[in-house]
Amino acid sequence: MVSKRAGQVIEDYEIIEQIWQGSTSGVYLAKATSSDAEFGSYVAIKLLNTKRSRLNNSAHIAQFKKQALIAMELNHPNIVKVHKFFHNGEDLGLIMEYVAGKSMRQWSMEKIFSFEEVILIFKAMLSALDHLEQHKIVHKDIKPENILISPDMKIIKLIDFGYAIRKSFLFWDKFPYAGTERYMAPERRTGQATYRSDIYSLGKIVEEYLVKCNCEVPGYVIAILKNCIDPEPKNRYEHAALAYKDLEFLTEYHRKKDALRRHL
Repeated sequence: MVSKRAGQVIEDYEIIEQIWQGSTSGVYLAKATSSDAEFGSYVAIKLLNTKRSRLNNSAHIAQFKKQALIAMELNHPNIVKVHKFFHNGEDLGLIMEYVAGKSMRQWSMEKIFSFEEVILIFKAMLSALDHLEQHKIVHKDIKPENILISPDMKIIKLIDFGYAIRKSFLFWDKFPYAGTERYMAPERRTGQATYRSDIYSLGKIVEEYLVKCNCEVPGYVIAILKNCIDPEPKNRYEHAALAYKDLEFLTEYHRKKDALRRHL
């Protein structure tokens, strides 16, 4: 994507092209200007659009800084790494790990994910949510657009912590209703956001893409999904780790069972 910022150097990285544009920010691919660059040869740079009058206010800038602080403490193979927050003149942004790939939504416009691929994504995101919970973080906007996948499916990462909150005894959510309604848990419409609401959003994504693959879904997967997307939060998995363990155990159990049946 052609960008007016091409050639601009930020934090020792030269912008090559724009790779994504949202309503409040843009993401750019950038290459190092020296061989000893701190974060490797290529990075993604996310820049807040502070020039738009509706965004040029302290609330959005504060939220962007909070996103940086939250994301920089995370270190997990299924979460895009945020290396650094910077504020240079009019440029307010993040230097992030660059992953060559597309969002789950973009891929779905080119292909139909198989059952095995959907389950692989399910497990990767459950693992990511478990890591967030360990850091007392609720993402609040789990959706296909925020799941980045490499062409060979070996890299699956959660991105965009723009609306994320840290759960504590003292916290104020400046954007309690922010998110994507299509995947939003019922309680989110009252301003509540919990680990279970993130699990709900992920479950709705998996349900949607299993329907799209038009495949036979095993009963144990249906049962796990039911415990992810129950309208009542108390009836859902309390922790993503529990759903992951169920999925891992039951998948392996049925794999061995089917293998044994074929040899009889």
